[in-house]
Amino acid sequence: MKAYRFEEKNVVAGDTLENSRVWDGDQPTDDELPGVCAFETKEQAEKYAQYSHDLGRIVEIAGEKVGTGLDLVGEVIISNAVVTAVYAW
Repeated sequence: MKAYRFEEKNVVAGDTLENSRVWDGDQPTDDELPGVCAFETKEQAEKYAQYSHDLGRIVEIAGEKVGTGLDLVGEVIISNAVVTAVYAW
């Protein structure tokens, strides 16, 4: 499955992303999700990125959809996520 996410780290096509963490309020916990949180569409990732004050980029990833997120509309969890494209933000 192809998905999109806002990424603060400097990544390039071919990079593998680390699994996302469970958050408690504004703090990440030690609990790891079974994949990377992302969005089904680039537009959803761009909308989410509007609220970030950090410099980052929108990345397209490919992997296996293993679930849906509980926090945001359109959020999916992608296992074995590999960056396939990077878009300036």
